[in-house]
Amino acid sequence: MRFIIFLLVSIFSGCYTMYGVVLQEEKNNQISSQEHVNYKISEANQEVPESIIFIIADGTGIGQYSVSYYSNGDFAPARFDHVGLVATHPNDGECETTCKRVTDSAASGTALSSGQKTYNGAIGVDREKQPIKTMLEWAEEKGMLTGLVATSTVTHATPASFAAHVDYRKKEAEIAQQFANSDVDLILGGGKKFWPDSLINIYENNGGEFITDLKTSVENGSKVLGLFADGALPKVIDGRNPTTTQMAKYALNYLDKNSQGFFIMIEESQVDWGGHANSAEYIQGEMKSLNDLINFALDYQEKNPNVLVVLTADHECGGVAVHDGENGDLDIRFTSDYHSANFVPIWATGPGAEVFDAFMDNTEIGRILTEYIKK
Repeated sequence: MRFIIFLLVSIFSGCYTMYGVVLQEEKNNQISSQEHVNYKISEANQEVPESIIFIIADGTGIGQYSVSYYSNGDFAPARFDHVGLVATHPNDGECETTCKRVTDSAASGTALSSGQKTYNGAIGVDREKQPIKTMLEWAEEKGMLTGLVATSTVTHATPASFAAHVDYRKKEAEIAQQFANSDVDLILGGGKKFWPDSLINIYENNGGEFITDLKTSVENGSKVLGLFADGALPKVIDGRNPTTTQMAKYALNYLDKNSQGFFIMIEESQVDWGGHANSAEYIQGEMKSLNDLINFALDYQEKNPNVLVVLTADHECGGVAVHDGENGDLDIRFTSDYHSANFVPIWATGPGAEVFDAFMDNTEIGRILTEYIKK
């Protein structure tokens, strides 16, 4: 009887949570760290793809995939043949003093596009702010057609990291100028506000056509710039149009006519923003869009087996975890409204995909894909 009284008093006095964890104990959640290892993988004796579809789900970690698995039905990533795990930290600060483990999309985008780490905020430049050649630029040099698709502004950190070189990600007007003078064959997404008419004229004078509707026909051989919103495209839950998959279909129809192959980076940009907003509904909608995109890309790969499809993330955002809610619903919880250093998965199917069955640093993805393009 005394034990029962003690237990009731303890529960009602708040000493224990529902899981029996003592709350009044002293804790220190600041722990020391050690210098990390950037794990490498080997691509020896691997098949080389003719074309590459590189999907980046911004801000998407295991928690976001768990949300999708339990709330969106069909789980498209299960169709991939190979899966691995990726560390995403930047090269920002010294590990004995100010070393950062949490990346932003610019540093991680540059690591993925070039195979080289840099500081947070850097777009296609190293720690000395010198340009780094990206896999898209290597693809251009090899005569491949190239494309960038995003649901953010096309000048946002991730797409910018593949075709621009600036010292700070917020310089989107400067990034747009570099895009207008670049050799990227196709660019689709949002961000018309960074493309004044004078810049559109420069783009068109450089052999490009500007469209605001995917139904618009373009001349054969013309580069294509499609901007479908002044800023980012609408959320999925607000009725995104065009959808990520519609843009991907348009892009592949444009790119796959080239006998020398193609490289395209497609970013499902706004999963990250759902993490920043701590909005499970936002994440669920964007993950549904990613699911549709994956199914389309893998259907395409089945018909075109010389194509490699790779899916990963630049980082995780929000520290997302799935818990049981009431009446069988999900209770989605967040540890922050910013990025975390949590590992993210990588999925792959097609020639050369088996090298991604590993734990790796994010620079290894950029290195391996660039080697495939060079070969």
